[in-house]
Amino acid sequence: MDKEKQALEKVKMVYETGEIITTKVYKVSPEQKEELERLSAERFEKLREEAIPKIRERYEQLVKLRQQQP
Repeated sequence: MDKEKQALEKVKMVYETGEIITTKVYKVSPEQKEELERLSAERFEKLREEAIPKIRERYEQLVKLRQQQP
């Protein structure tokens, strides 16, 4: 029974992703590699900037819920 509960807890975890930021590339020039890395870093930064307010909002909601409970 404990193993089932642990498995359910693992399933309950939710992850938010925006888009895939890496791809397999087999042959690229050094210039193309730099450009791909720059684009990947830009997308990652954009996704992070979008995620932080969502995380803060959820945290505030959780705090409010816990304060309401006796």
